[in-house]
Amino acid sequence: MERRITVNLRRHFAIAAGIFASAAVGCVGVVSPGEDTNPGRTGDPGDPGDPGNPNTQFAVNCPSNTPVPPLAVPLQRLNDLQYSNIVGQLFGGQVTVKAAFPPPLTGYLYSTYSGANPMGEAQTQAALEAAEAVAIQVADIVPACSMVSAETSCASTYLKDLATRAFRSPATAADMTTILAAYSAARPKLSYAESVAVGVETILQMPRFLYVMENQPTAPGEAATTLTGLELAQRMALLYWNALPDQALLDAAQSGGLANASDRLSQAQRMLQDPRAHAAISDFLLQWMKVKDFHADTHSAEIQAALDEEMRRDIDHALAADNGLDDLIASRQTSVNSVLEKFYGLPSQSAGPTDWRVADMDAEQRVGILTHPLLMAKFAHGKTPSPILRGKFVRVMLMCDDLSGPPPGAQAMQDDLTPAGATVQEQSQARLDSASCGACHKMMDPIGFGFSAFDGVGKYLPTAGGQAVDVSGHIESTSDLGGDFSGARELGDRLAKSAKVQACLSAQWMRYAFGAKEAPADACSVQALATRFGQENHSLNALFAGLSALDSFAQRRAVAEGSP
Repeated sequence: MERRITVNLRRHFAIAAGIFASAAVGCVGVVSPGEDTNPGRTGDPGDPGDPGNPNTQFAVNCPSNTPVPPLAVPLQRLNDLQYSNIVGQLFGGQVTVKAAFPPPLTGYLYSTYSGANPMGEAQTQAALEAAEAVAIQVADIVPACSMVSAETSCASTYLKDLATRAFRSPATAADMTTILAAYSAARPKLSYAESVAVGVETILQMPRFLYVMENQPTAPGEAATTLTGLELAQRMALLYWNALPDQALLDAAQSGGLANASDRLSQAQRMLQDPRAHAAISDFLLQWMKVKDFHADTHSAEIQAALDEEMRRDIDHALAADNGLDDLIASRQTSVNSVLEKFYGLPSQSAGPTDWRVADMDAEQRVGILTHPLLMAKFAHGKTPSPILRGKFVRVMLMCDDLSGPPPGAQAMQDDLTPAGATVQEQSQARLDSASCGACHKMMDPIGFGFSAFDGVGKYLPTAGGQAVDVSGHIESTSDLGGDFSGARELGDRLAKSAKVQACLSAQWMRYAFGAKEAPADACSVQALATRFGQENHSLNALFAGLSALDSFAQRRAVAEGSP
């Protein structure tokens, strides 16, 4: 029977909870330089790039014989997925998170951003309730103590082992003083098991559990700190698995096996073979593509489910490909079932919704993820395609150029620029011709024109009124991408071979991994990762594993508290 100890927990630990809340709230100001802390602004907070010179943000001189500066990583709180996974590990799958741990705030470039996972009053209350719900279940599975006289010793052994695993490092004497004080205060009124559960609730509210603790220099400008083996194991496990390190990783950490870049790479490659890594990598790619949890109102539930599965299979195919970047961005193959055969107008060969096959599509119709119907529908206004949104996606997420949001009253300005009934192309041309709008829109709209053969739901419609649709586009850039192109196929082939895109995807992976947009001092780390990516024939798995092999991955420099 479920134990009703919540009221007792609150009565005994109101003071302790206040201490934990104060400690947690005090961590909110620790963010990385350059991170956008205003989720209410127009556009995507944290959009990458250098607004001063969007074409050269990664074109830095990083001599091979010069050490790459360590990274400035903001203090990060566990997110809801990590919390759930770790709780499951700590208790051998016997406990689940029944009260919601605070999820990431929306409006950030990635859900992993430090600013997306604060610990304000609402989050602290949610964390308390989640810990209480876990403690109630733990009270039913606490191992019995053989003798009443040994209960304190039994509780200490159980809670110290649990805290060490929960904290991803050994529990200190100070930690145990706090935890055992909670147990001892509860014991006069609660059973032994319930009192131990109070100690568990205490552990789950302590900053050493809730936050990814790493030593760092005490002030900006001081020497870099080299991460310990356990800190590296924690960093790698949370990155690749959203979970605790396994025994192999812990053994490597204890033996010094993570101090060497090649050993870290070997561990990362091993970890990427685990299904948990597939989930973490897919999460990154879906967020990068802006389609995580996206459901188009224009698609039926049957089509939406098929498109979701198609995307999953496309990601799997790209991860298995030798040149994963080319496969992801420019492949003409995709997976279809009976639902998608009808959607794409393909011959009916599938036996039904569960019968999937790989199909070779028209080269202009399928250009990797670029023309996937989920992306086409995401970057549209209902059934009406949007060259602005489609061009912005390429410019920001594949080229890492920064674009400011539209000015106040932008829609009213558009209405003034074009008469009622104007076509999408006519509206775009009016923006480009406008003195107040043209400078920004020339960075987006002409790229979006290349997708003109795709309607708002992602269907390929190469003709209109008996005439071929104009798919001519242009990329305003001094990089290797600059110039005219025709259609999504030519655009995709160019993007897949671009050094700028390779560097951008490397940067995007680092932003996701470390929870912040990189600072200027991190440019050489981006370049080092992009170089490794290129040397491995643009294998996506090589990119993801290669991050852990950077020298800067094993170090950190100071982050100023309260940095903007």
